[in-house]
Amino acid sequence: MDVRSISQSKMKEYRVILLFFLILTVIYLTGCRKIDTVISDAVLQSGGEYWELLTIRGKPVGFQRTELSFEEIEGKSVRRFERQSQIIVLRYGNRFDVAMKVDSISRLDGVFLSGTVQLNGGGEPIETTYQTEKDQLIVSNSSGQTSLLWKQNMPGPETILCELLNSPMRRGEKRQVTFFEPAMHSYVNATLTACNAERIDVHGIARDLLRIEVQSRLELLGAGVQTVSETLWADAGGNIIAHEIPMEGQTLLAVRVSQEKALKFQTETPSVELGNLGVVPLNNSIAQPHNMTKIEFIVETQEGLPTNRFPQTPFQLVELIDEKRAKITVLTAINNTDVNINNVIFKRDKSETKPEDLASNQLINLNDPQLIELANQVHSDSLTSWQTALALERLAHDTIQKTSFSIALATSSEVLRSKSGDCTEFAVLLAALCRVKKIPARITLGLVYTPFKQINQEPHQAGMVFHLWNEVFIDGIWYPLDGVFALGGADAARIKITDTSLADNSLAPLCHSLIGVIGRLQIHLKTSESPP
Repeated sequence: MDVRSISQSKMKEYRVILLFFLILTVIYLTGCRKIDTVISDAVLQSGGEYWELLTIRGKPVGFQRTELSFEEIEGKSVRRFERQSQIIVLRYGNRFDVAMKVDSISRLDGVFLSGTVQLNGGGEPIETTYQTEKDQLIVSNSSGQTSLLWKQNMPGPETILCELLNSPMRRGEKRQVTFFEPAMHSYVNATLTACNAERIDVHGIARDLLRIEVQSRLELLGAGVQTVSETLWADAGGNIIAHEIPMEGQTLLAVRVSQEKALKFQTETPSVELGNLGVVPLNNSIAQPHNMTKIEFIVETQEGLPTNRFPQTPFQLVELIDEKRAKITVLTAINNTDVNINNVIFKRDKSETKPEDLASNQLINLNDPQLIELANQVHSDSLTSWQTALALERLAHDTIQKTSFSIALATSSEVLRSKSGDCTEFAVLLAALCRVKKIPARITLGLVYTPFKQINQEPHQAGMVFHLWNEVFIDGIWYPLDGVFALGGADAARIKITDTSLADNSLAPLCHSLIGVIGRLQIHLKTSESPP
């Protein structure tokens, strides 16, 4: 959610479109029938392709093409898996277009060898490649390459598809599969449970398909674990005909169609508005959110301990009430360079910084002459590090002159050229400016307060919306900044969820953390304190 000022017209949601890279989905009908004997003739063991139309509330929003083929590469027989996706929706009236392509190569026994993920969110395409070498996974992008420890003999992203094709499931059966998903930079441990047959409308024909519930545990390379629930519907031959992932009241349905029908939506005007997605209502409003020295929230999660969802920081104390609820106390960083929250839990650990918090990467190009020239407008020789950071916060705020929701993700260089964007672009630019000045900086994902307003022409009470801001490392402490507001530090009307340096395809930690909480939270305002 982008929040450039306190004015209601500027309060926008964080781009929950990151979830799109997991979602393909659905219909739910109950029943207990025999599975029909019609078997789709696409993507059998000999290879092939199929197309799916993506819809929300019956309205088309995108397509997905899946292809499985067998090739010879350097004299070795391999299996190639390709998945190409595109989604077009509206974000507060702006056309929002995101496309992704995954190209994976595995041995004939399914073991992953290499892959490429290309993401295009309206700006410069972002491409990441993966190559296995014994016990190492080499991850490469435009900023260089990184070597990570690799679990040998790990299958590739086509594992569930091929598992069902090679051995269709039967009612009541349960299976467990493990594989690497490059699109999510993760190892996945999935449990498949075959339920009853359900009647699904496919091309206007009612078909009795086997419902398969999928519970996936995603282990992000380097950090973090999240769970995802999905539902598949398969025919007697094991072909996946429909696919569903629940997402906060919105259902994105993927059903097989012809190529012509799948691509027809591209010529139509987008009609699905995602402006409401990600709003967590509050029980009360905050009269002057920027002026509060301390705000206490009661947060309730559907899954997992709140202390595992929300981190301790010098500015955020998380106290467990029970297995579902926690009190989160947030202090303002505005005019607060002497942190004293009595956060005993936090003080047990020392804050630290890593080399990537100062490094150039795909999204933050520190060699850009325009970026260096802009950063040097702040003459830091006569300033403390904190004063320099605050000056850069104001500089980022003043540089981005137009709010835009049409680009999913822009590099710091693109932001400087366009001087437009939402909270993501503010955060990327501010991180880049700080790193040029040798101040370690990272991106923070969390929730920020929004007052009562109209969201997509529907009335909402005060609430919390997903948002990105920054943290900078000064004198052993990570201090929050927000270029959207530029108040001289971040206010207390927010709750931190996670952070990332944006290195090594590290959009994945943000996506994983978002999956863990979106649609699974309740937040109540407990108390707020203003200056004496």
